[in-house]
This record gives sequence, C-alpha cells and structure tokens, in this order.
Amino acid sequence: MADLLAVPRLRLTLLAGAAGRDRRITWAHPSDLDHPWDWLTGGELVMRNGETLPPGLPERLGYLRRLAETGAAGLIIGADPRTEQLPAELLDAADELGFPLLWVPYGIGFATVARAVADANSRADAARLARTERIYQAVRDSLGGRTRRGLMALLERELRCRLLLVDATGAPVVLDGVAADSAAGGTAMGTTIGTEMGTVIGAAVRAAVAEAGGAIPGVLRIGAGGGSVALAVEVPAEEPTLLVVLDMQPGWVDAALLQHVATAAAVEIAGWSMRRGYERRMGAELLSQLLDDQLDAGPAELRFTATGLAAADCVLLAVRGPGPDWERELHLGLSRRGLPYLLLSRGDVLYAVLPDRPAALEVLRHRAGPEAAIGISVPLGGVRRLPAARREADWALTVAETAPGRLARYGDQVSLALLRDLDEARVVVDRALGALLEYDRAHGSDLVGSLATFLSCQRSWQRTGRALGVHKQTVLYRMRRVEQLTGRVLAETADLAELWVALQARSLLTGRPDR
Repeated sequence: MADLLAVPRLRLTLLAGAAGRDRRITWAHPSDLDHPWDWLTGGELVMRNGETLPPGLPERLGYLRRLAETGAAGLIIGADPRTEQLPAELLDAADELGFPLLWVPYGIGFATVARAVADANSRADAARLARTERIYQAVRDSLGGRTRRGLMALLERELRCRLLLVDATGAPVVLDGVAADSAAGGTAMGTTIGTEMGTVIGAAVRAAVAEAGGAIPGVLRIGAGGGSVALAVEVPAEEPTLLVVLDMQPGWVDAALLQHVATAAAVEIAGWSMRRGYERRMGAELLSQLLDDQLDAGPAELRFTATGLAAADCVLLAVRGPGPDWERELHLGLSRRGLPYLLLSRGDVLYAVLPDRPAALEVLRHRAGPEAAIGISVPLGGVRRLPAARREADWALTVAETAPGRLARYGDQVSLALLRDLDEARVVVDRALGALLEYDRAHGSDLVGSLATFLSCQRSWQRTGRALGVHKQTVLYRMRRVEQLTGRVLAETADLAELWVALQARSLLTGRPDR
C-alpha cells in the first residue's frame, strides 16, 4: 500500500486509516456492488466511484466495516464532479479500523491504478501461475495413479491449509469409502475434523447458503469456531458441493486460485462418480439375484458383505417414488454420505437394502420426496431372508399408500405382528381360507374377495353390495356360502378375527391387499 501511495502519477490521497498503509495488495478490484465481499478472499484493493456509494451514513459505515472484516487491503474512492465530500464519521471509522481509505482524482482511471498494482505484483503473478500448474499436475498424478496420496492431500500441501468438501446442508462429502459422519464430524478428503468443528461448519454452511437464497456467490465466509473464519467456494459438480478452506494463511490463496482448486475437486468427484456408477450397477445385479434366490449361501454372503452392508443391521425398503430419475439422486445422496446400499428398480417400485439407521432413512425420504410411499421389512438377519423380506416390504408399501407420513414398517400392524414369519402366514391362510380358495379356483368365483370387502365395509350388507355392484341378497348368499365352506360363523368374534388375520396374511403373501 505504501509503495502505491508513493507513485506520483497516480496522485492518490490517503484520507484515513493510515495504520493500515503497510497492508499487502494482491489485486485491484473495481466494483460498484453493495456487497463485493462475496467475491473477495482478502488483500484486494476495492475501487468504487464516489457517486455510487451507499446513500446513508449507516449504510456507508456498514459497507466500510464489512470490507475491513473481509480482509480487503483498502478502499479507493474515485472522485467525479458529483461526488460529495466524505463525512467525518466515515473517516473516523476508517481510522478506528486501521482500514486505508484513499481518494483518486477524476482524471485518473481505475484501469491505471489496476495496471500499477499488476505491474508491482508481476513476480507474485509468476508464482501464482507456477502454483496453478502444480495444482493441475496433482490432478494428473492422482488420475494416473502416480501417487499414493489423495488429491485433496496434495492440494492441502500446496495451499498450506485444510480442505473439506461438503454439500449444501453442510454434510461432509465422502469419497472412496472414507468414513464421515455429517452430524459428528469425521474424515473427508484426507482432512480430519473433530465433532465440534464438524457441527459448527455444517451449521455455518447451511446458514450461509440460506442467507444467499441458495444461489452461492463467488466466496462464502463462514465461522469455523473460536473466532476463526473459513472460506467456501462452489465446486462445479452435478450435486451442490462446496469446497471449504480452513486455516488459510493470509495472502497465500486468492479467489482465482481457489477456483482452480474447486475445478480440481470437480475432476476428483467426476472420477469418483464414474466408479460409484459402476458399483451401483453391480449392486443392482446382486440384489436382483438375492431377491430371486439365485445364489448359493456361500457366494451370497461373500458378495453381500463386500458391499459394506451387515445383514443383521439392514432392512429392505420398497419405495414408490416420484419418477424415473430419483433413483440416481438417491444413489448420489447415499454415496456422498458414505452409506452402503443396494438399489434395484422393478416396475415403478425401487427396492433398497440400507442400514437400519435414521441417517439412511432421512436421505431416502429427502430424495424421494414427501409424496413417496415407503414400506420397510423387519431386519434381515441374514442374506437368505431377502425373498421373504421383499414380501414384507411389498406388504408394508401397500399399507404406506394410505398411512400417515406415507411410511409403514412390516409388523407394526397388530394383526400381522401375530405372525412370526411367512411360513406361519401360509399355514394360517391354508387353515382358514383353503376351502374358499379351492372353491374359487374350481368355479371361477371370488368368495375370498367378497369376504374381504364385507369385512372392510364393517359387515354392512348394503355397503358391501354397493362396493361389489350386486344386490344385498347376493351378498347374504355369498357370506352363507363362506360360512359353509370355512366352518366359521361370521357372527362369532373369534371366527371373524381368524378370518381377518388370514386375509391379511394372504395379502402379505401375494403382495397386494384383498378387497
């Protein structure tokens, strides 16, 4: 700053903030925006036409303080015939902040000042170019397998700071199986963060993104705890992603260099996405074979365990989602949080094997949307139980279609909780409904469906007749036939309960409710 003030041809006048005249200027940045700090990383000399300054004194004082907090080197005000004299309160604030406030005459253009700064920083520019080249060399080394260190570790060494990749909610992005916990910090991209810092950064990112209305500016400044400030820039990836820079040395990293690093991170994410896409397809093939019981026990256990899932802690979910594209969004959401999974689409239903943990279900619900219906099996316990778990999830899905929150777990219904497994369900169906089912097959009738409708209509002859499109006398005749074939009396509570449970068990076995 002092060297720039000493250049005679620029005719700069230091109005206030002399205590900061030794600040290093990394760049001269003309801007008439009222919030230029969204694009600054520190060390920039902001240049603004005096006529465009915020209108009121409080706004001007706030503008000056935000620039100082951002780490800008100073503010040059360009004079023109319509520029009014600056108030004493503004000059006093600059002195108090030690923030240089300069005046440049009308005849000296901002381009002249910017050229002088660029000429003075020519050696620094050469160093910046060399560092940029090293950033992309790190990308080439990482992609070519010429280093055992991860790309982010190489970039951290070059930038002398710590780097984190997070999504728009502040959750760490987990690549290549490196574990991280979005609620408790963890390890992501080679950097270890503690529980407290992970929570602080996550909350700060969410708040900053919300304040920006979801449109991420050039540079986000977020609190990193203990009074420190971290910078975050957007990564050009298919999912909203931010690169967070922690413990950055003043003047060592500028906005342009951060954009190069963000591009390098995007290359790393793209490569990771290709690998995860392949694993997703292999996982779908495996789940298809497991659901259809096409694998022997030994290979099934080995291949399932290799996915990172533990059958004892997993459930199978059947989801009827919003459309054909949401499966990929779910795949990305689970992958980026380091959650293992298997996904398979069949018709309009997506089957997912997930750890039975709130975090996994939260990602699924968020990606599927509130209108999606979700049916959940009981815990698998073992890989060979997946075909049975599918029937459980299918049944729960039919319940979820009309359940509050559009989510249901198999076994939550009282009648089905009485059945310990599907084999027992078959026994109940055969005992209570076997004669009816045989009669329907032999005569092409549907006494089972008529019984289910009768019970659903609270045993009302009129309502059942309307539902079936027949006269109530026909309903009466069919129910007498049901009693004759089953040996049960519909006026007896015990017989009604047995028939109702049998109907629910049959719906479970067929994957659809009887009506």
